Amino acid sequence: MNQTSTEPQELPPLHATPPGLYRHYKGGWYEVMDTVRCSETLQGMTLYRALYGSQGLWVRPAAMFAQTGVFQGKEQARFVRHDPAVLALQDLATAQALITYLSAVALRQGIELDSALRAPPIMPNTCCGRGCNGCVWEYYFAALMRWRDDALALLSGAAMPTAAVG
Repeated sequence: MNQTSTEPQELPPLHATPPGLYRHYKGGWYEVMDTVRCSETLQGMTLYRALYGSQGLWVRPAAMFAQTGVFQGKEQARFVRHDPAVLALQDLATAQALITYLSAVALRQGIELDSALRAPPIMPNTCCGRGCNGCVWEYYFAALMRWRDDALALLSGAAMPTAAVG
């Protein structure tokens, strides 16, 4: 007769990947959700989702996620964690990843940023592509930085800035 033990088993230590915003060495943006354990091997697995396209969920061995190696001919980390508060907003992929990331963090806290704060700025569609001084993209990224700062303040529970009355 085959009996299973009801005694709790000691699990090996789980080396967690800190949740947050990450960029892959190839340029894609991802949100680390958690570190989970494989039911077959007990290996730590990083659970993350893409912040582009269909935003699918993925798992990768945590050791591989944290790996540094020679990628694209240079020594670098496979994924690099970024602080949303100081993230340089200079390209559309980064801007869209930031909006998607902060919106998801807010939803997990029960906050809909579009109604609790305001919608993020709308991407410009009138750029001529000539690199003008005062390009519409400069204004977009500046507005997005203000939205990011206000969203982070709201998510941290800080008081929101009020508009000056004049």
